[in-house]
Amino acid sequence: MTKKLKEQIKKKEEELKELKAKLREESEKDIWLEIPERGIKITTKLQFTGKTYSKILKEVDESEIADYKLLQELRNEGFKSNWEKYKFLEDTWAFVPNPDEVSKANGYVAGFIVDSDDADLGCCWDSDCSDSTLGVFLVKKLKTNESKKNK
Repeated sequence: MTKKLKEQIKKKEEELKELKAKLREESEKDIWLEIPERGIKITTKLQFTGKTYSKILKEVDESEIADYKLLQELRNEGFKSNWEKYKFLEDTWAFVPNPDEVSKANGYVAGFIVDSDDADLGCCWDSDCSDSTLGVFLVKKLKTNESKKNK
């Protein structure tokens, strides 16, 4: 009986997570930047500020969080061609999925700090780190019709 209840709870938690994601997406349509050439859309404002990374992962799957490589590539693209489009990446402090397996195994989380003249990836942040200006950029694949609509 206990095992069955645990399975039901887990299923309901997943359903709740999906419903929260849908609600968030509907209420925050204006903060998504579509990038058809990459087949993605990304939030232009940090999400889940003031929470630890582990608490954020209770709200979204890690695959929905923009990683360091993507953020750095967008920053570089903006620098080369269209800074206004990617200006939201200036002066930010964001959690990113930890690309370093060793520090990740040791319980550290990764963050990307960007200001107007430099950027820094750190894979040594304490897992209980939180700040009102620290959050994540969410990223999603564009649906086929969204991608065609914007070309």
